[in-house]
Amino acid sequence: MLGQNAGVSALEMGAAQAGQSDDPQTAAVLRFALKLVANRAQITDADVIELRSVGFNDEQIVEIMAHVALNIFTNYVNLAFNVPVDFPKINLRIAD
Repeated sequence: MLGQNAGVSALEMGAAQAGQSDDPQTAAVLRFALKLVANRAQITDADVIELRSVGFNDEQIVEIMAHVALNIFTNYVNLAFNVPVDFPKINLRIAD
């Protein structure tokens, strides 16, 4: 729902869940975020270098990490307090 309100198509949102985008910067951020979550923040120098290679600086990389952490925290709070979902459920696509 939030993505649609921001003008992102359903196809783009599905691709984003799989870590894909036609935009090189967006694709790099999505891949990084997925690795960050899957590996519990155990990222490599190569992961950071990839972000730098598409134009992100260290401050921006920390901000990306902060957004990921905030989303995880929000999900934990929602689960802990059984917050009702007030928008249509979307099944998560798992990247290959």
